[in-house]
Amino acid sequence: MDRINQKNYLNINYRPLFYLILFFTFGIIRSNELPFGKVTLPLGKVMIQEVSSEKWQKARVNQQVFKDEKIKTLAKSRCEVKIGKTQIVRIGENAIVHLEDPTDGDNSISIESGHVWLNAKPGKGKKVRVRTPTAVAAIRGTIYRLDCTDNHSTYNVYDGSVDVIPFKDDGITLEDTTFSINKGESFTFVKDFEKYKKEYQKALQDYRKKQESGFEQFMKKQSEGFDNYKADQLKGFEEFKSGHFTRTKIDTEADSQSDWVQWNQQRDTDRD
Repeated sequence: MDRINQKNYLNINYRPLFYLILFFTFGIIRSNELPFGKVTLPLGKVMIQEVSSEKWQKARVNQQVFKDEKIKTLAKSRCEVKIGKTQIVRIGENAIVHLEDPTDGDNSISIESGHVWLNAKPGKGKKVRVRTPTAVAAIRGTIYRLDCTDNHSTYNVYDGSVDVIPFKDDGITLEDTTFSINKGESFTFVKDFEKYKKEYQKALQDYRKKQESGFEQFMKKQSEGFDNYKADQLKGFEEFKSGHFTRTKIDTEADSQSDWVQWNQQRDTDRD
């Protein structure tokens, strides 16, 4: 066999063997690593990005996920992830969640924007720290809903309590102040209040377009008009070192009309 043919022969016959060895080696490494959790319910288009990969793969039912992996939901999609034996994280549409390295022995997830529902029953399991661009929350034995953007985070606590620590202006260092949010309370922390007001006004305008007839009836009931209504919703904010915050009661009427809230509460009921 001449040298050229011999070289081609080796490339053709040993290349599959190389990839096979690589596959099993990686499999052995992952099998020795404890999973962060598993995807118990992917609905719609739910994708997973493995460590050291730029590609997104479609999530499978009961697929194990590991630290440093990311979970992405597209439009009209949702995902439920079970962590350990007692903790459930549900991810709403158009969100990316990063499963981070444990912090002080606790599980940690990071969400840049979107909606997350967390149900952590009391038990011996680790805490789950949830990081957003504006704050970090640590809980155990709690049910709460998180809605966030790169500028604000809102926590609605349905059971137990949540400790929220805002970031300083640098977005890296935590403040030395902890806000404890109890059952039935809603807490919002805003980094840039002027930006938040514009976001809030846009959200109301979008709502108005989607539900024009219902919104018109709503406006007629407001004696002070639409502008005063917007202002009232922003009055409760107090200035804090690195931003603004407000603490109110959960809007149960809004919850009753939210498909996201109703779906999560039903899942929690079925789980019990």
